[in-house]
Amino acid sequence: MKRLIPCILLGTLLLAGCGYQVRGRETNLPPGIHSVAVPIFANRTDQTGIETDITQALVAKFISTKQLSVTTQNSADALLSGTVMSFSTTPVTVTTSTQVSTEYRATVIVGFSFQALKDGKVLFREEMSEWRNYPVVSDLNVTELNKREAIRLISALLAERVHERVIGGF
Repeated sequence: MKRLIPCILLGTLLLAGCGYQVRGRETNLPPGIHSVAVPIFANRTDQTGIETDITQALVAKFISTKQLSVTTQNSADALLSGTVMSFSTTPVTVTTSTQVSTEYRATVIVGFSFQALKDGKVLFREEMSEWRNYPVVSDLNVTELNKREAIRLISALLAERVHERVIGGF
């Protein structure tokens, strides 16, 4: 036990001296940005509801990290707005005997911007895409559920990436 205490102290000093720090609450946001409004994204696709899935995933991500409070546009410091620009499905696995697709790839492309509301300055604007494969089965209802689950996963992945860009991208 007597040998353990000096080792712990030495380890603490080394970690403190090397600049190690626990991440999680820090951001690279410009001063004065403490809240964000995330209105429902626009949808330029034929996939009904995809804009709601993506917006809800973004709001949930910001709420869960507590680095920016999510509020209405009237009281927010910044605005995160966007558009679902593209949604496509393509076959990725086909049976050799019957040439029937057994797996599709769902791909979503979103464009978004992050704007300071006080001065109207657009802090950044970009596009991102994500994809996920999902199984295709003979029951069309099950295949549709599989596609919706792929969209939900894509939405969560996009929310994670957009959040990282907003919080750490400056």
